[in-house]
Amino acid sequence: MKAVKRILALLLCLTLLVAAAACAKTEADPSNTSSGAGSGGAADVPADRRDASSRTGNNATTPLVISTLQPDGKFNPFYATSAYDTDIVAMTQLELITSNENAEPVAGLNEKTYALSYTMTVAEDQSTSTYEFILKNGLTFADGTPVTGKDLLFSIYEYLDPAYSGSGTLYSMNIQGLTSYRNQVLGDDAAADKDAEFAEAAQERVQAVIDGTGTEADTALAWELLKECIAADSSVLVSSGYSPADFGLAQPDDYADKYAKTMILSYMGLIEYADGAWTAAEGSNVDVAKLDSYTEAECVDLAYAYTQANMTIAEYDEGYGYDVVTDTEDGVSQLAAALKKEIAATYLEENKGTVKSISGITLDTVETDGVTRERLTVVINGVDPKAIWNFSIQVVPMHYYSTPELTAAADGKENFGVEFNSTEFQEHIKKNVVPMGAGPYVPCDSTGAVTTDSSKFYSDGIVYFVANDNFMLGAPNIKYLRYKTITQGSEIDNLQNGEVHFSDPSASTEAINKLSGTNISYVLVDNLGYGYIGMNAKLIPDLYARRALAYAMNVELTLESYSGGLAEVIYRPMSKVSWAYPQGAEDMYPFDGTGEKSKEMFLMSDNYKEVDGKIVNKDGSKVTFTFTLPADAANHPAGAVFTEAQTTLAKIGVEVVIDVNANVLKELESDTIAVWAAAWQATIDPDMFQVYYSDPAKNTAGSPKAYGLYYKYTDGSDEEKEILKNLNELIDQGRTSLNVAERKPIYAEACDLVMEMAVEIPTYQRKNMYAYDSSVLDDTSFFQNITPYKGPLSEIWNVSMK
Repeated sequence: MKAVKRILALLLCLTLLVAAAACAKTEADPSNTSSGAGSGGAADVPADRRDASSRTGNNATTPLVISTLQPDGKFNPFYATSAYDTDIVAMTQLELITSNENAEPVAGLNEKTYALSYTMTVAEDQSTSTYEFILKNGLTFADGTPVTGKDLLFSIYEYLDPAYSGSGTLYSMNIQGLTSYRNQVLGDDAAADKDAEFAEAAQERVQAVIDGTGTEADTALAWELLKECIAADSSVLVSSGYSPADFGLAQPDDYADKYAKTMILSYMGLIEYADGAWTAAEGSNVDVAKLDSYTEAECVDLAYAYTQANMTIAEYDEGYGYDVVTDTEDGVSQLAAALKKEIAATYLEENKGTVKSISGITLDTVETDGVTRERLTVVINGVDPKAIWNFSIQVVPMHYYSTPELTAAADGKENFGVEFNSTEFQEHIKKNVVPMGAGPYVPCDSTGAVTTDSSKFYSDGIVYFVANDNFMLGAPNIKYLRYKTITQGSEIDNLQNGEVHFSDPSASTEAINKLSGTNISYVLVDNLGYGYIGMNAKLIPDLYARRALAYAMNVELTLESYSGGLAEVIYRPMSKVSWAYPQGAEDMYPFDGTGEKSKEMFLMSDNYKEVDGKIVNKDGSKVTFTFTLPADAANHPAGAVFTEAQTTLAKIGVEVVIDVNANVLKELESDTIAVWAAAWQATIDPDMFQVYYSDPAKNTAGSPKAYGLYYKYTDGSDEEKEILKNLNELIDQGRTSLNVAERKPIYAEACDLVMEMAVEIPTYQRKNMYAYDSSVLDDTSFFQNITPYKGPLSEIWNVSMK
């Protein structure tokens, strides 16, 4: 179910590219020579690039202090996992391409990218997609070493190495020759056969774990992976400021200040807030008297122990949308991947060197406008609109992260600075936790002196940076930058006492009131996800009955839970901040409080009739529906909507029973919940397959089952089958194009068809908050067009102090 799908993956995507759009192709005759560095021409930097001489006043002397929650200290571009660590690493890094405020991929002279431009082309038969990146000349890393295509290849080959175990997913692309390289088997067909052999052996062991007959080691590994999933969810829930209310659950007014670190316990059903008090699930071992003192790690341990005692691993996958032992539409389970790597290790060691490079990845040079630059070309099999995201990789300095021997041997042809399938080499990379790159800042100590000593870079809860005056887009205005560790819920207090200058407290009326009349200013930005009301078409099989219910839903009432402009209504089943959201969309089911529009819909069906002005079933019996909330109506954003619908439908004789079930989200796929309210955490790409594709032969995800779409695909009315047929075709079309302009109208029409099925009624999209000390920071220097994809400090090098 989308409400609980891979929170970590969904949110980490925010740091990646989001949509696919083709740039104009550079007209040039490429040379056939391979090179380790571009040649000719001046440095590809803005003509008016700023140098450090313009830095004066507070910009030159006063550190900018940004708040962060507790980092893990894994400040490594390949192996950072927590949101806090990745934010810190990003200050030092340069990406191949990046995204703009509209979540569209961009590259260019004035962008923080190594690519000067890029193109995407698809073969006429759609058998391959080719990505070309023209690389900038004349860039340097913070230590003055030139950035070259070899550094980019080093980064790519590190992510694609079989021994790599970080969170990067570049290997998920179907790059030509990748399977052959990773399995060390010549020829893609033979490599695929060997890969299938490894996969089959791994899957047999996974099935044994599922059946309870797996080895102790395999079973322990599966549980270890599951715990990592819980920890990942907790990290993102806490770092992103999620609260029980975001999942339709009740919470106390002081939740953000006292209980934010316990969010995983609410999310997984170990604790519940009702009638002014916390209660713990039986057997959870949670001491509610200690909730305000639990650490996040303790909460993860409690959630893990509770899961072990009450679920199988497969049940966890199903309930929380993970893939520990369950294969997904996007790939194999985590356990299968881990076991496959283990099984392949011996073979790879024996056959190392058989395939020295990946045929679908090449580096050469191209001349444009009289200037020779390097060009990276990547060819993937088929068409994958989401593949472009993977090219937001950071271009990491090979000389800093690899070994001197491997760096010296790197030729960009058969040697790339990475020791193939070596756990020892991966450990070597992991140990380097002081990040360095070509980004705007470089690690330093508390005095501002550049350092590679991790104990000086991160000391007493503070991370220290000094400006990289060689940064390609200009010397940063502010010389010193710090990240200060604070506790969740203390953001405003730390701002007001001057401990930090910039933070991201949870957006609430209380927070706004607390900031009123102070020197702390704030800006609001849309949250990526949105609230919705769902209907199961198997339990409410009549299309016109579902539409009748939709006309009785006054979605404006959800805003009462987010007063002060902290939310807005939404009219299509897609985040409003997505480039694919239909601009100008209007309410397809405008609320009619008289009940007459709902009556009209009921009477369009042969299953209902009117008797004495009231709607009854065709046999004369009373029409009754059950609406389910995870908390009391008074404590849920959709509670007022359900209550108003109950009143409206009663006017035409239709009864609505409002039920409270804290486990409603876990029971959506059991065909027992007819109408419910929840919230999606939207994905970056608008691909609708997992949630709305109704052919069970192609899709096995849970969301279409919760909506009753699989049932309607085979047993629906002719009108419903036609809607679903067209919807599936549109979803397929959206997955076969790389062009945003082509995909936008596809998704606009697809969203309309979802609305016509009346299985999801979007309700609201809430806001997030950025807060800053306006007596210290010049907010005119912030990035101005703020969206969930680009915040006020997204161009940190331009930010200035007063």
